[in-house]
Amino acid sequence: MPSKQRTFGQFETPPDVADLLLALSLRRATDRVLDPSCGTGLLLQRAAHWQAWLAAGDRSSLEQLWGVELDAAAADAARQRLPGANILQQNFFTLESGEPFDVIVGNPPYTRAEWIDRLDDRAAKQLAMFEGDPKTSGRPRNAIIPAQLWNKGLNRRSGLHTYFFLHGARFLREGGRFGFVMPNNWLDVAYGEALKQFLLEQFRIIALIESTAERWFEEARVNTCLVILEKCSDRKTRDAHLVRFVQLRQELARLVLYSSDHSARLSAVEALTVRLLPAQDRTSETVRIRVMSQGTLRAREKWGLLWRAPAIYHQVRRQAATRRLAPLKQWATVQRGFTTGANTFFYLTDETVEKWQIEPHFRHPLLKSLRNVHTLKPETATSLEVLMIPPTTELAGTAAGDYVAWGEQQGLHQRPTCRARQPWYALPHQEPAALVLAKGIWERHLAPMLEPPMLVDQQLYQVFLRPGISLATAAALLNSTWLALQLELHGRVNFGEGVLWLAGYEVESCLLPDPRYLTVQQSTQLAELFEALSGRLVAPDLATELARADRQALDQAVFRVIGLSQTEAIIIVETLAERIAARQAPARRAPT
Repeated sequence: MPSKQRTFGQFETPPDVADLLLALSLRRATDRVLDPSCGTGLLLQRAAHWQAWLAAGDRSSLEQLWGVELDAAAADAARQRLPGANILQQNFFTLESGEPFDVIVGNPPYTRAEWIDRLDDRAAKQLAMFEGDPKTSGRPRNAIIPAQLWNKGLNRRSGLHTYFFLHGARFLREGGRFGFVMPNNWLDVAYGEALKQFLLEQFRIIALIESTAERWFEEARVNTCLVILEKCSDRKTRDAHLVRFVQLRQELARLVLYSSDHSARLSAVEALTVRLLPAQDRTSETVRIRVMSQGTLRAREKWGLLWRAPAIYHQVRRQAATRRLAPLKQWATVQRGFTTGANTFFYLTDETVEKWQIEPHFRHPLLKSLRNVHTLKPETATSLEVLMIPPTTELAGTAAGDYVAWGEQQGLHQRPTCRARQPWYALPHQEPAALVLAKGIWERHLAPMLEPPMLVDQQLYQVFLRPGISLATAAALLNSTWLALQLELHGRVNFGEGVLWLAGYEVESCLLPDPRYLTVQQSTQLAELFEALSGRLVAPDLATELARADRQALDQAVFRVIGLSQTEAIIIVETLAERIAARQAPARRAPT
């Protein structure tokens, strides 16, 4: 069971992050500041330091600081930390707006809806927030989020933190600034589209800032970004505004250099913010900044790509039609493998088969993951088999029937996924796959060709080709650095562990040369290069793999088909290595 702190997203903002957030949000000593999820008051305490510094020696008043906190113990701690500030112990979403604030800053809870049900009854009642529709749940609505805010174009996957924008906007004056620390997955996932549209229609987006050098909340196990906004009701002003997508490549402590109690610290942080808001793109060892006109941003697009992708990548995607690139879904079908609901029952080891003597016609080879696959044409990919019993099979008198009866004695037929099937033990039909891709990737990007084709687990995607497409040619494209970079850029690292997770629609949307429009020479060359590559072990690390001559030959052939120059090809390869290193670095530094 997760802790209450993790479940309700109660993580204190590190001083370095707090100061950068405030430097970009707080501009005057007299600003009225609201933290709508103030916790124990650290962020407001840092705001008091900033106001005193901005006052240039004049005394600043804590009466300008307001905090709202639902948890009574945290609110009491905030009052002790900031005597004289206005700390309200209540639900922010039931608070009515009054005199507008100049600044709203916060680190809203990183709450996932499905964690709520894991708490004991007492804690769940204290902070019940995702009750859903009473008509379907059978429970009365007793949520943190009132009915007038519930959903509001978002959905429950968006998380509690997104609603702080929706409700908080009415508390902010025109020209006032929002500064939030947020999980960064909303930038790139489908359910973040509504939030992005809301921001585009209500604010000038000053900056979005992420770090590839450190994870700001080690215990939270989420990857975060800073969101700096300015309330603006004029559309022309919003559209003309320059948005800075900032990627920090060095730890904040090294960029600022001074400790939180050093007198020169705030000057150093302010100077850093000037460097982070240039009028043009900027790249250095410490930072990469992409500058975009807000009017060119679209809510349906993945904004994270503006941080992470090189210019040539965006150019290729814009020119996809002329370069004869097509989404993978146009020439192949991507399908996820089995979700059994009881893997230890359905996935048969040699020991299980020997113990129960399950008949061979009920067993089929299964590939569960690519962990033990070390070549692109593995001879023996698995020792597992999957139990496949057609739904109309008469099991009386069979060993498989005895095994099913034992499974029912264990209560497996009552599990939600199993109960949804009729009968519970009959997995849906699946065609064996000859090409597969991993759903989760640590470092190795590989798409092995399975001979013979195999059934797979839901941790893998099957790739079924349209008629007439050469299997080896398709395998060459799926094992290219060009595809690997797209997967790195379009996937997500949701919870900070460093593993890249890919949704099916993200895999399907990757742009590749359509094999149906390749010349015979191009198709034959790609197939031959894949066959040459498949005869050896895949290197365990990316740097070694990319240095191999046969891998470089395949990549260069794909790059030529796409129409990339030698210099552009080098940028693609270097960006892939950089993205994998950036994804893994915070996880490698995290405590075990």
